[in-house]
Amino acid sequence: MQKEKIFRVLFLIILMLSVVPICYGQYKISGYTDAEQKNKTVYLSLLKYDEETMITENQILFSTQTDSAGYFEFKGQLLSEKDKLYRIHSNINTIKGLQLISDNEKSNYHNFIFSNRDTIYFPKSGNNWFGQSKNSNLTDKEWRKLKSFEEQLEKNNVQIKNKEAQQQAVNDFAERIKSFSEKNIKHPLLKLLAFSDIKRNDFNIKKDFEKDETFYDAISNSLKNYYGETSYYLQYQDEISKISNALLQQKYAFQKKLNYTLGILVFILALISIFQFRKLKVLKPQKEIQEISNLTLTNQEEKITKLILENKSNKEIADALFISLSTVKTHIRNLYAKLDVANRHELASKLKNHPWN
Repeated sequence: MQKEKIFRVLFLIILMLSVVPICYGQYKISGYTDAEQKNKTVYLSLLKYDEETMITENQILFSTQTDSAGYFEFKGQLLSEKDKLYRIHSNINTIKGLQLISDNEKSNYHNFIFSNRDTIYFPKSGNNWFGQSKNSNLTDKEWRKLKSFEEQLEKNNVQIKNKEAQQQAVNDFAERIKSFSEKNIKHPLLKLLAFSDIKRNDFNIKKDFEKDETFYDAISNSLKNYYGETSYYLQYQDEISKISNALLQQKYAFQKKLNYTLGILVFILALISIFQFRKLKVLKPQKEIQEISNLTLTNQEEKITKLILENKSNKEIADALFISLSTVKTHIRNLYAKLDVANRHELASKLKNHPWN
């Protein structure tokens, strides 16, 4: 019984020791460089999503030296548990500074997606250092499929010389990558790298963003859900915010210009209205005078009209003209009918500018 207990305890200890590395994760990056010089420096760098073809010192996380056989190794538990974009590279020669070389004859770097749980191994591969790799990261495998798809599209477009056709090819490349991303890619980092490849091809992101924000919003949401508000999300959000702000400023400038133009038009219309109003105001009395001049008033009606304008009463008019009161009233009714007025006040107003002989 005692031996069984000891075996159980040992078994539990061994099981716990085997589980701990899985829980906490431990990465390993190793391989060979086929170089004549030994003890070369190999660098491991963490990249931003749009730094696939850039190299700076602040990207470097660790460095190590190869042994006499050209072997190097990085391992530990200090990398992110989330998938991120890394680079392994070593300078071809002994020049100062950092260099990236990738052509048909030589290559001195390899970009890959990796996490703290993964391993990657680089066997000897001639002048194309790190040209072959065995990466346990599944997202990296999906990235290679995206890269292969992009390379095929670019190969089809490389022979195009006409500028208009080239721009159409760029637009077609972007639409194909967007479609591929929406249908075949789930990982937010791959969506982000697809966006970076579209942007690198001189595609008009601002115009496309204005036309359809859905593709760009989906990237933002997936990044935030997976990475939280950390570097990839914040970098992307900063770039999209600049595009969005530029469009808002463009719309504001247009609206401001439109408002300014409308303001000028309103001002001009107001001036025209004032001018027309004054013109009508001047013409109205003249029109009324003309209308009155065209009326045929008898000599007696003119006399009565003048006396009305002098505020004489009907009786005073009758006495002044030596006619009866009823005759005065008859003449006044005829005047009202001819001048289309209803009372003395309207008659006086209508005849105030009349040029009497």
